[in-house]
Amino acid sequence: MSVNRKSAAQLVTEAADMRKLIIEKMSVDGGHVGSPLAVIELIQALVEVFDFPKDKIVFDGAHQMHAYKLLTDRAEAFATMDHRGGIGEYADIHESPYDFYIGGRIGISISAALGYAVNHPEYKSIALLGDGSMTAGQPYEALNHAGALASNLLVIYNDNDFAVTETVGYLHTHNTVREFSESLGFDYVGAVDGHDTQQLIELLDDIKQRKHPVFLHVKTVKGKGYEPALRDPVTFHWLDPFDLETGALKKKPVNKFRDLILKKAPELAEKHGEVYWVSPAAARSTGLKELKKIYPDHVFDTGINEQHCVTFSAGLALNGNKVICFVPATFFPRALDQITDACMLRVPMVFVLPGSGISAQGQTLQGIYTLPILNAIPHATLYHPSSLADFDRLLDRALEHEHNGPVFLHKPGEDIEAGVTESGVVEVRDGGRLSVISIGNTLGKAVRLADALGDVQVLHIQKVAPVDLDALQRAMGDSSRMLILEDGFVRSGIGQHIVASLLHKPMRYEILGIRDRFPGIGTLDEVFEDIGFDDAAVLAAAQQLMNA
Repeated sequence: MSVNRKSAAQLVTEAADMRKLIIEKMSVDGGHVGSPLAVIELIQALVEVFDFPKDKIVFDGAHQMHAYKLLTDRAEAFATMDHRGGIGEYADIHESPYDFYIGGRIGISISAALGYAVNHPEYKSIALLGDGSMTAGQPYEALNHAGALASNLLVIYNDNDFAVTETVGYLHTHNTVREFSESLGFDYVGAVDGHDTQQLIELLDDIKQRKHPVFLHVKTVKGKGYEPALRDPVTFHWLDPFDLETGALKKKPVNKFRDLILKKAPELAEKHGEVYWVSPAAARSTGLKELKKIYPDHVFDTGINEQHCVTFSAGLALNGNKVICFVPATFFPRALDQITDACMLRVPMVFVLPGSGISAQGQTLQGIYTLPILNAIPHATLYHPSSLADFDRLLDRALEHEHNGPVFLHKPGEDIEAGVTESGVVEVRDGGRLSVISIGNTLGKAVRLADALGDVQVLHIQKVAPVDLDALQRAMGDSSRMLILEDGFVRSGIGQHIVASLLHKPMRYEILGIRDRFPGIGTLDEVFEDIGFDDAAVLAAAQQLMNA
């Protein structure tokens, strides 16, 4: 709690200043806009009433927390957000004593805050949900547990009608939040105006005295205070740099992948009859939002619930339907049990995994887990095309269901057409001095290396799980030097699997990728440099191998 509380006029000025600062910052660097603008008054009230870091707060979908960073200890560093060496966009206990968990994931806040609340009535433990959190499964598990423990927990539901796109689900559409929360032993307060700071302060002062679970339902407006974000809250959830006055993107967006899906859908419907398209709140970037207007009964946005989405899709496929399920690679580990079930059942379906590989979005939004995970699961077939044209061909192949289980398709992060082969091993360049093996979004690195050195063989592993090791050995011939470029972890990765298969051969090798760390923030080039995977490091490793 502030030692000297601000006046109403001071809070209004402070809110306006923070809105201006957030909008200006995001217009230059890109990032989340609508969500942080919606909770400025709510965060002001929380900081006024509670004594952080003695009291604890966990943000669900921590892209809401820009104002919290400004009001704790990071205002001077705000301009560095998402720059190398600067602060991150999400919560991080290593960044500040005012953060109590890590952000970037939906559904975690109640569980973590409840853990902080156990046997600690002397402070308030707070979970701040929002942006579709109540479409995830974990909050319901945590609410059920919290009601039974009757601990000193405050759950705040920031209800702004949106996740990334419009919020879905019965709880939201039928406004049954009160009945639900009370049935689990919570005091329900709301729904209250999330932009009335004085009312929020009064409510929180009262709630602070209660030593049992309270559910505060707050109604906010996504994009509050910025007209372009109010007009288009879906686009302004997250976007690239934009013009401050008009809200127009500074660079015209191009989404060839979405265009491909929209073009492909009628072809697949004509060929296969009914095709179902499913996504856990990834409809905007994948084209499914537009596709739903054309095929309203065959496109499902299940909400932010990868576990349910995968099992729902598997049941749909087991009932004799063609199913394409889009699960972003960044959130793929959330559905590991359900993916394993689908492989165990050998479900004839297709998973499309956008966002695979090393990214510039910090620790919590990395698509680096699909390679080691799917390589370890029987009956999983994973393809990584290097171009949209190859993706198109492989999607056709995947839907024929000639595989012995689900087919997983990475969305390519590059656009270098290599062609589709039966074995999934594609020779892109011929050469005898060194064999460079490209795994994931690394074909560009491999080709640039070959151009720099000459007489270098480049092999792109298109079918990355399981790798056709016999085909790879045939393609390599008598090569005795191998450089593997892996778009993910070295440990337990595809490269180590390949090396293990070649131990019987006299071979010098090196694997470049991520070594026992989580990539940080910065541009993608900066991230590659930090982890020792930039073009200079690739060239140095190749030269060392060839000179050995």
